[in-house]
Amino acid sequence: MPLCTSLLEMGYPRMICFVLPLSTVFLFIYLSATKLPDIHVNECSENGKPCVEIQNDVNFKPVIKAKGPPSVGVHEQDDIVIENTMKSCKRDGFQIGKMLKSFRASVTENNEILLDEYLNGWRELIKFMDSMGTVFTFISHETITKINILQGYLNGENGKSYRTISSMVKYELENEVVNFKELPSNRVPSGCRTLLRMHRALKWLEDFLYKVGTSPGNQKTSELCADSYHKTLAHHHSWFIRQVAEVAFLALPSLEEMYEVVCVKDHNEARVVLLTTVDAIVIVYNITQEIYTNNKMLDLP
Repeated sequence: MPLCTSLLEMGYPRMICFVLPLSTVFLFIYLSATKLPDIHVNECSENGKPCVEIQNDVNFKPVIKAKGPPSVGVHEQDDIVIENTMKSCKRDGFQIGKMLKSFRASVTENNEILLDEYLNGWRELIKFMDSMGTVFTFISHETITKINILQGYLNGENGKSYRTISSMVKYELENEVVNFKELPSNRVPSGCRTLLRMHRALKWLEDFLYKVGTSPGNQKTSELCADSYHKTLAHHHSWFIRQVAEVAFLALPSLEEMYEVVCVKDHNEARVVLLTTVDAIVIVYNITQEIYTNNKMLDLP
């Protein structure tokens, strides 16, 4: 007998059938990022679309796009559509346009990632999680903790060394701040370790948003998310976690509800807004991935 049917027969309200699995999916994502064995994701991205081939060469360097207009078929007309969409958005809190601007602004002309703007992009992501309901509270709290760690380094006495991701990595390696074997229980995690966890989470977001943006409209978000999961994370998890994920994905909001969250009216607007956002994330992700690959830091404990 299905779990939902059993709960209803026991007198629980129908809402439990939606809240329970939705809570589970984000618990699963939270555990993936913080409690489970670390994941080394080598899948690259090109033009906002995840590459088909998984790169196994540790010396592989992802293609980095220069700063400028997004390249996922986005041009001046699309930017106007995005601007108009954001102006008409009456929702308080999360606005995807602000997140897009932050991630775009984080990339310099020299393909450096400004840590302050990177964190601003993540602050907007937290608003996105909060806009989905209180079930996201514990995930938001964990992400805020990581942001505060990095902001603390940025505001500290060595803050100049944390201006960009590259300078942070250089400083922490030269001063032996990074521990490649284990994380001492009495120490604040290094900036490199903390950002690596956020970097992995950004990969999941990129892949899922791409699928939502390119879906023809007749697919379920649960199917899109499950596909993303199977391609990137499933083989790193135990049988139990995989089963929990399968159930939890079923409670994800519909495409129409996702459109409401990002303030778009239909699939055409969603494609423009989401793929533009994905393109900005891809640029940030690929630059960060190259830095961590070159320094052999993709498996930090």
